[in-house]
Amino acid sequence: MTTTNPPPSDHLAKRVLDRIVDEHLTPRPRWEFLFKNYFFWSLGALAVALGALAFSATLFEITNVDWRFSTVTHPDFLTFFLAVAPFFWVIALALFLLIGYANIRSTKHGYRYSLATLALGAVLTSLALGSMLYATGLGGAVDAAIGDHPPFYRPIIAAQHSWWLAPERGLLGGQVIQADPSGASFTLRDFNGHIWQVSGSDLRTPDLTAVARGGTVRVVGVPTTATSTAFHACFIFTWRTNGKFPGSQLAPSFTLHVASTSERGEADARSEICRDIRPYQQLRSIDENGL
Repeated sequence: MTTTNPPPSDHLAKRVLDRIVDEHLTPRPRWEFLFKNYFFWSLGALAVALGALAFSATLFEITNVDWRFSTVTHPDFLTFFLAVAPFFWVIALALFLLIGYANIRSTKHGYRYSLATLALGAVLTSLALGSMLYATGLGGAVDAAIGDHPPFYRPIIAAQHSWWLAPERGLLGGQVIQADPSGASFTLRDFNGHIWQVSGSDLRTPDLTAVARGGTVRVVGVPTTATSTAFHACFIFTWRTNGKFPGSQLAPSFTLHVASTSERGEADARSEICRDIRPYQQLRSIDENGL
């Protein structure tokens, strides 16, 4: 007499049923699985969105660094690069993308996607959204909102303002608030709110054009004395901020009777006080090419 063994599937079913009985297991409601799935998708989407904000701030920092002034404000290019490189935002972007990947991977169907697919999708989404946010001016708002709160970080605009608040080194930055029609002098309010009377006798047509536009400018020159608020300008450069919300007020402009180049002298015929400024030739080249 032969006996028929039950199929393997019956053994498996019996073991499962025995375990359910022995361990008093009960089925979980469907909403728990749905909640977990939506929760991880939400965390992943939030991380990618934060990555987009980080990328918009990265773009803001990169586009608002004028590399031409690297050796004007810093002793060498490497020092300047370390001061302006957006390490904070690059690290934040990488961290948010990693968090986004990990959470999406934990969703119901996330395991089906390869590492390359999820990583590339998160990166491209963050870059696209970040570019749009930068274009609307949000990148500058994010950079400014972070402020000095993280350690070893300072918003790029605030950092550059501090570099141009060094009159003892011949660097001055701020807003032109009044100008003599001849361009012989103008009044400047620096980034700390101090008022300077600036001599423009050494300025040439590109410099005077920048003064005539008003608004924020960079000034390279020498202070008249160590303790006075008088400054002798040798070069003026317009200061523009890219990727920022439009201001509520237009920059002031002034009507200057700018003399011709021949009347003001040749482009390189500045006084000896300006010829001693370093790097003189680089500044002259920037001045002639304009901003």
